[in-house]
Amino acid sequence: MNQPDGPLRQSPAMATLRCVSRKRIIPFFLLLLAACPSDRLGQRAMKGSPRDLPPAMPALPPPALTVITELRGPESVLYDPAQDVYYISNLNGGLLNADNNGFITRVNAQTLAVELEWIAGGRNGVTLDAPKGMALVGDSLYVSDIAGVRKFDRRNGSAQGIITLPGATLINDLTTDGTNVYASDTGLRTGPGRTFIDAGTDSIWKIHDDRAEKIASGHELGHPNGLDFIDGRLRVVTFGGEEVYSLDNGRRGHEVSLPAGELDGITRAANGDLLVSSWAGHEVFRGPEKGPFTPILAGLNAPADLGYDTKRHRLLVPHSGSNLVTIHSVP
Repeated sequence: MNQPDGPLRQSPAMATLRCVSRKRIIPFFLLLLAACPSDRLGQRAMKGSPRDLPPAMPALPPPALTVITELRGPESVLYDPAQDVYYISNLNGGLLNADNNGFITRVNAQTLAVELEWIAGGRNGVTLDAPKGMALVGDSLYVSDIAGVRKFDRRNGSAQGIITLPGATLINDLTTDGTNVYASDTGLRTGPGRTFIDAGTDSIWKIHDDRAEKIASGHELGHPNGLDFIDGRLRVVTFGGEEVYSLDNGRRGHEVSLPAGELDGITRAANGDLLVSSWAGHEVFRGPEKGPFTPILAGLNAPADLGYDTKRHRLLVPHSGSNLVTIHSVP
């Protein structure tokens, strides 16, 4: 468990980044040497194959309140307001590598103390290959994985079983309306190098009482990735395009285009604005439901499934190609 020496304090001039790593706080210039996306050491340290990671970016991470390092392909960040913690899913290998070494990191949102492998594949009867999106319903933490959607106790991390999605290829993001869990199948397989192959399984699933039902399918979904349930409607971002759309009766409803594509994560700011991450733009965009969207963070290395701390108004950004998560003040 990595834990800072004490609570992190905000610098008036924001001249340093606080880094939760190896029980020390690292000054800004040292952090850039240690966490620059062009540094491949973190990727080489992964237990699994790094072939599915995007290429390193030459740009430096944007200014942040905090940088959490020593991760292994972080894919998603989720805030649990009841526990006041952040969950971070770590692929620790390829997107579709069934290697049982994925893990979930838990971070105390107040002290930023890090428990790196809170839930870990191969330990305590847990199977976890390549965890991605997460959602909370009742006492359970739902986690998407290769074989299905796994369930864990949100308090102690104990395994609670798996819900299969027959025929799904790349089970990706999860969200909830408070009762049901929704899952995206992005409909892609990994190809040679860092390429993707169309699997033709694009779909959205609904899970109720641990039973999965496909509620939408087809290429018109645009390789659905990030999901969020907003004001009674399911919102979807496309990895195969640059659109955010609502899902209405199993079909694409209202949609808006963003400045760049290969969209991954979607969440909301305190004022209701949408926050969307883009691999192609290396950015996080912000805008109202009907647009327009403008970048608020740039130079990101494969920004993945975003989280938002509703108590402190913090945006939680996993850099899946740089093995770190950055935390930003976004009211």
